[in-house]
Amino acid sequence: MYQKIIQLKVLSLFMDSPYEKYYLREAARLLNMSPMTVKRSLDFLLKNKLIVKEVSKNRILYSANMQNPAFRHIKISKNLSMLLQKDIIEFIKKKVPGVSAIILYGSYAKGEETRDSDVDMLVLAPVKKDISGVISEIIGKDVNVSVFSPAEWSRQAKTNRAFYLDVITEGIILYGTRPVVG
Repeated sequence: MYQKIIQLKVLSLFMDSPYEKYYLREAARLLNMSPMTVKRSLDFLLKNKLIVKEVSKNRILYSANMQNPAFRHIKISKNLSMLLQKDIIEFIKKKVPGVSAIILYGSYAKGEETRDSDVDMLVLAPVKKDISGVISEIIGKDVNVSVFSPAEWSRQAKTNRAFYLDVITEGIILYGTRPVVG
């Protein structure tokens, strides 16, 4: 059990900064763990292809395996868990009257976000309300909440097709149903 917790902490380092590369001692220092403890977890993560290693100047660098769909799915699960733990969906439903759908889209929905990425959410509701700042404070990350009325969303489907298709095809429904314009 203890080893699984350590493995998750080591994996979290790579999930939080998927495009960074770490030496063993650097990862150990950042995680405040012994190099041997971190090495065991790195070996486990390598075996399961969640991270990759490369040799640079006779030293081994470890990084996230962004090519592995399992890694991205674990990242997405972590992102969804964070939103659920902070009660973001319930908060939006309380603050924005008549919400019919809440969708996570962009890098957080794809598991491709970095430490500096913002969280993109779409809310369908008859009344526009700016809640991005409040949600940013709650979760401690920049948040972009786009609120559209059903009529505005129908216009987006025609005028901003790329954005519409990204939300419809790649977005994760947090509440309601997928807002496909017919």
